[in-house]
Amino acid sequence: MAQAFPYTYYACNCFDSNTSGKRAAAVLQEAADEDEGTFDPRSPRANYQLYPLEHLLYCEDCQQIRCPRCQIEETLNWYCPSCLFEVPSSVVKSDGNRCNRSCFSCPLCTSPMQTFSLDPTGESGPPFILECQYCRWSTVEIGIEFEKGQGISAQLARIGNGGKPLPSHKERDKERERRKELEARKRDGRELFSPSTETTHTDKDEGPPSHDDLFASLSAFYKSQVESQTSASPFSSHDINFSSPSAYSRIMNLYSTSGPKKKQRPKPTAMREAASALEGLTLHDPSADTAAIERLKRDGWASTISPAQKRAQPNPSVRFTSDLRPLATLLCTKRSKRCRSCRQILTKPEAKITSTRYKIKLLALNHIPRLSIRALASDTPVPGSSRPPAKVFDYNALKPGIPTHFLFHMSNPLFDPIKVTLATPSTTPGKVQSRVTILCPQFDVGANTDIWDDALNMPAKRGSLLSDQAPQIEAGKIWDRGRNWTSVAVEIVPGFLDESARVEAETPGRGGPLEEDDDVLEIPVFVRIEYEADTGADERGLVDSKGGKGEKEKREEAFWTVVGVGRIKGS
Repeated sequence: MAQAFPYTYYACNCFDSNTSGKRAAAVLQEAADEDEGTFDPRSPRANYQLYPLEHLLYCEDCQQIRCPRCQIEETLNWYCPSCLFEVPSSVVKSDGNRCNRSCFSCPLCTSPMQTFSLDPTGESGPPFILECQYCRWSTVEIGIEFEKGQGISAQLARIGNGGKPLPSHKERDKERERRKELEARKRDGRELFSPSTETTHTDKDEGPPSHDDLFASLSAFYKSQVESQTSASPFSSHDINFSSPSAYSRIMNLYSTSGPKKKQRPKPTAMREAASALEGLTLHDPSADTAAIERLKRDGWASTISPAQKRAQPNPSVRFTSDLRPLATLLCTKRSKRCRSCRQILTKPEAKITSTRYKIKLLALNHIPRLSIRALASDTPVPGSSRPPAKVFDYNALKPGIPTHFLFHMSNPLFDPIKVTLATPSTTPGKVQSRVTILCPQFDVGANTDIWDDALNMPAKRGSLLSDQAPQIEAGKIWDRGRNWTSVAVEIVPGFLDESARVEAETPGRGGPLEEDDDVLEIPVFVRIEYEADTGADERGLVDSKGGKGEKEKREEAFWTVVGVGRIKGS
């Protein structure tokens, strides 16, 4: 996929996230002064550090940008995206993270399904079906109809259970214990058969166990295995409860050298596998494979389901389209994000399901200046000028060895003026080395004040805008300035693609054969800003008796950016 030029990525300081903004600025400034500390956009680590400004958040306590790796997510609530019904957290795990009402998705195209009535009289009465509005698949194709239009999940579960009511977890546990006791009595030869016992459990013993019963039995079996190992060995790795006093005493005894002689650790018993259906063992049935092969010969490959459809089905033994069942809609969550270093809330949406607003949203683009680059040649004519417009600049065909002038555009989102210092290596890192010169590395950017302040200053600038004389490039002077933005000129000399062998000879490890995207010209730019912000008057108590503003605090921030200029054209 072709990269759109130009672009700007911001580097997150993940390796030193616990330091303050001033300390991080000092560390990065020291690294920028050394050649070895220059940020290399082509290093493998840069793939996990560079992000667009729109994807970053900002921590006001740490005064640093925060990437997704520097954030901690917390789930606020669960809700169904179809019916917008909030689901309690206590039933999310038991329901498989799906809606337990009448919200279903099509097993073929995953589109939402709706309930329709098949009443021949025209009234909305039974029977009811589920139909997809996109691919027109319905439960009629698999022979399933519902008696009621509500509670589809419970009716579908009863149909999958052979029309019997679904047992709860407690009922499954009681039935499992009853069958274990029954088998133990049969092995000991002490089982007393009576007509009452046979008539009581005949309906429960008919047919093989369902998939849910096997899963519940297997879960209970391994839980009992873990409990037996934990009780046999107090030093077992399965005992993860470290908050009790007994656990602390055991840990202290492990590393103490004084006191009575240590007791020999008992060896935990080996965990065994499930050995019966009561323990969750599923035996392979060869007749099922034979029937599936015959059905495949009769109906063809088109009657089978895809791997994605098989993974989405709750029953893993489903193979054909006639065995598909509607899928309950997956639940969605609303999450808040915290800073991993100081635990401050970065984003927090409103708890109301239908609301898309945020109570807290600290975006980096509202606290960090935006740096962008564009070619000095413009295809837009100057208003009132007789000069013809220049040709459209091709960023994908930079001419090697020819000096080209670009503009660094810095916009300030803060309500305070800032002082900006830009630093970049004289030659770009990588196999193809290009020369970069920032003609004005230090400049000021105005505050993000009201737009009417800029409109009042327009008459003074209108004469220069309507003139035919273009600004001249001079070292130490800015190119243009606005209300909250400043542009400075940059001279870039793209390197030659065929000089990689010479670079390898002079600096081993930096040259060699060119690989993919080695012809892309990327410039690492170190940005440092200084400004004076009003401190919190209510927090610091700096409000004077006349009701004036509080004192101002000097702040500074520093970060690395990578500016993608374009692609160097081969000679």
